[in-house]
Amino acid sequence: MLACMHMSSRFARVTVTILSALMLTAIVCAGYWFGRYDELDVRTRLAAGQTTSFESVREKALQSTRPEEIAACIEHTLGYYPSGSGSGQPTGSRLDHIVEGVRRTAVDDMIRHLRAVSGVDLGDDPQKWIDKFRKPRGQPGGAANRSQPLRSETNDTSSAAGSGR
Repeated sequence: MLACMHMSSRFARVTVTILSALMLTAIVCAGYWFGRYDELDVRTRLAAGQTTSFESVREKALQSTRPEEIAACIEHTLGYYPSGSGSGQPTGSRLDHIVEGVRRTAVDDMIRHLRAVSGVDLGDDPQKWIDKFRKPRGQPGGAANRSQPLRSETNDTSSAAGSGR
């Protein structure tokens, strides 16, 4: 009887050890897959935001009849995240292909519209269209100045007056 209890106690310890190892492995795997899911969720939300932005800018351009505004929309779309896996997605991933595909389609549609509005054909290179129709940098409302705050004349005047002491 003592030998039988010794065997069952040993069997119980081995069983508990094996089950504990299996549970630990299951917990580690679950943590890994939940982490992967969270990462994918974040990347998917980023891709959805990017494609929505491209579509929104595309719609704005297609409603415009002003070549400089359409060119600014093309420039914005290309510079939103630099193309060539500048989407913020892993290079070559499915989400990267989706985001870059939507960007290309939006830019192609805007170029077709700009071609129709302007009566000019500069080919399919977006940079040629941007260079041709971009507002000069010193002009108010130009694409390059949109992110720069405008200084008021009183600030310019007071700083000029203060420097002549």
